[in-house]
Formats: sequence, C-alpha cells, structure tokens
Amino acid sequence: MAKYYYLISGLPELQLDDSKLKISLLEFKNQLLENLSDSDLSYIGYFYMQFDNKNLLHLLNNKDAELETLGNLDRDQLLDIILQFKETEEPADKKIHPYFRQFIPAFLADKPVFQHMSWEDQLATLYYNSAISCRNSFISDWFKFNLNVNNIIIAMNCRNFGYRRETMVVGDDDISIAIRTSNAKDFGIKPIFPEVDDVMRLADEPDLFERERRIDLLKWNWLEEKGFFHYFDMEHLFIYLVRLSLLERWVRLEKETGRKVFREMISQLQHSFEFPNEFTINRVK
Repeated sequence: MAKYYYLISGLPELQLDDSKLKISLLEFKNQLLENLSDSDLSYIGYFYMQFDNKNLLHLLNNKDAELETLGNLDRDQLLDIILQFKETEEPADKKIHPYFRQFIPAFLADKPVFQHMSWEDQLATLYYNSAISCRNSFISDWFKFNLNVNNIIIAMNCRNFGYRRETMVVGDDDISIAIRTSNAKDFGIKPIFPEVDDVMRLADEPDLFERERRIDLLKWNWLEEKGFFHYFDMEHLFIYLVRLSLLERWVRLEKETGRKVFREMISQLQHSFEFPNEFTINRVK
C-alpha cells in the first residue's frame, strides 16, 4: 500500500479542544485528490459519500436545492444519475455508487427498501452496509463502531422519551436489529459490542452539549487506539479526515452564534424528539 510521508508530515496536529481550524475539510479533500492513488481514494470516498447521500435526497425532492460541496459527485453528475434511472432500469454509469442502484429506483417507485424507516434512514442503512462490506478492515471497523454508537444513543433517547425505537434505529445487521428489538438493558449486545456500557453512560448525560462532546471524544479516542500503528498510510489519512470533521463541527459551535443555535436546539427538544440536522447523532460521520 502507498505511503504518504510528505503529505502526512505536513499536516497540522489536531486536538478536539482546538478553538480554530488550521485546515478545512475542503482544503484537505483537495490535498487528498492531488496526492492519493485511485485505489486509496476509493476508500477515502466512503467518508464523502455521506454528502452524496444528503445531496441526492435534496435533488430527488428539488432539482434546484442548495447542496453540500464536499461530496464525491457534483450537482450535474447527481442530476444525470437520477435521469438515467428514470430512463433505464440499469444504467451503466460507473460513477453510480452501488447502493444508489438499490435506493434510487425504490424512491422513484415509492417502494421502500426497508419498511418503517424514513427515506433518509433507508439510504443511511444502505450506505453503512456498503461501507462495512468494503475490503479495508480498518474502514469497515470504523463504520461498524460508528453505527453501533449512534444507534445505542438513539435507542437510549427513545427509551428515555418514550418513543418507539423500531423506526429510529439505522441498519439491518445483527447488532442494529438487537438494538431495535431487544428489551434487555444492554440490548443483549455486550458479548459482541463490549463498549455498550460506556455508550449507555454517555447517553444518560443530562447536558446535551456535554453529551455530544463526550460522544465525539469516544470516537476520537477509538480512532487513536485502533490507528496507533498506521503512520504514513491511507488509514492514517482517513483517521485525520474523520477527526477533522469532528473538530470542524465543534469549532463552528464554539462560536457565539453556534452556542446560540445549540441552545435553540435544546429548546426544540422540549417539543419534539426529532434531533435537528446538526445533532442527528452523527449518523454518517
């Protein structure tokens, strides 16, 4: 596998409590595009697919919608992909993400892939399935861990607020199904996901701002521990990318306007269980 000594040695160090960014996600993406092999870019691309997902959903509902700039696919490419599925059952375009081939026809025909899930969660489930099945074990393990943490937090919120978690949990793997259906305190997953107790303790933190920070710190530390022996390879860059995304969110929220927005989010939770987009438990990060 390629080594990226020059690129990695020139990256600024990241700490979750940094007060400002030394490099943006977009700047880092451009560096990756300039320096990585096609094979390594295909793995890094799993991170950016979350933005493709969001943009696809926007365009399926409004072709003039404002889009994220960090996706693998731009507006014209996504609109062309949607058009291809309207004109033929199996487009040959190689730019189409494999799970798009299942989702887009289902959406256009209004035939859900997974019953009792929102379209957003159906797409997220297909996305996670694709990422977890990728050939890179580190990236696969990250998406498994991230999915499990997010689902446990969601399920605990459902318990605490008296909502049905069956329609809120993302994924169709064994652990996701257990989190969705089990009445056991730990959802019966401790033997296969020993971190469940730690995550459940985080879910009980009453201060939402502090809880979100601790959840991100858990993910930050997992990346540090599991990536310890990845020094100058693609996995190191993937770790940096995920950490940068966590940091960018907190730098934005640490600003005065960000704190005001966050407090408004907390106020909204008094009237609705649905989390605003910025704090939808990081489903695809």
